[in-house]
Amino acid sequence: MYFDTQTLTQLVERCFDLSMSGAVPPATRAEYLAHGKRLRELLMRLLGARFDAASAEFQKASASLSDTNQELARAAQDVKQATQVVARLGELAGYLDQALAVAGKVIA
Repeated sequence: MYFDTQTLTQLVERCFDLSMSGAVPPATRAEYLAHGKRLRELLMRLLGARFDAASAEFQKASASLSDTNQELARAAQDVKQATQVVARLGELAGYLDQALAVAGKVIA
C-alpha cells in the first residue's frame, strides 16, 4: 500500500504558506518553515515506499496525517479571517474619520 502523498503535499504547502504569512508571529513562521522542510523531505522518501496497510505504524501515520491536515487547514483559514478583519478595522477607521469630518461639533 502507498502512503497518501497528496494529503502530505497539501500539508507541506500549507506549512510553507503559513511560514510566509505576516499574520503569523515570526517565531511560529520559523517553526512552520522548519516543519515544512522536514515534511517535504519525508514526502520525497515516501513517494516510492510501499507499506503493509495493516501495520500499526502505517495506520497511526495515516490517521495523524489526516487529522493534522484538517487542523492546519482550519488554522490557515483562521489566519486568513484574522487578516481580513484587520483590513476591515482600517476601513472602519477611515469611515469614522470621514464621519467626524462632517460632524457639526466635536467635543474633545
